[in-house]
Amino acid sequence: MIALAEAVTQFVEEGGQPARLARYTDNCKTLVDGMKALGFKAFLRPEFQAPIIVTFHAPGHQAYEFKRFYDASKQRGFILYPGKLTQLETFRVGCIGAIGRNEMQQAVNAVADTLREMGIPNGTPAL
Repeated sequence: MIALAEAVTQFVEEGGQPARLARYTDNCKTLVDGMKALGFKAFLRPEFQAPIIVTFHAPGHQAYEFKRFYDASKQRGFILYPGKLTQLETFRVGCIGAIGRNEMQQAVNAVADTLREMGIPNGTPAL
């Protein structure tokens, strides 16, 4: 009950649902824009994308292997989710929680570093 009370207090102090939605929307935009600059393509069109979690097509490069990509990103402090919801090779990145624009940019930077480490020039999918 104490944890719930604290969570509600933080929610109200942030400005409630409108402020939380604005932060998540900014997080999502920061992520999508950054990943697009790396060559990644979001699975959903922007008009269907909610600011909670974003699914990206996996890079089409022959050196891409999700487990290695996951492990290298995790070593940099970021957890990616496997894309189990589609027939295509995808992965997901969350935009919610006690994070903001800076953390989202750090996640994009971690993905860029991971691509370099794996010898993958960009995130362009094989579509």
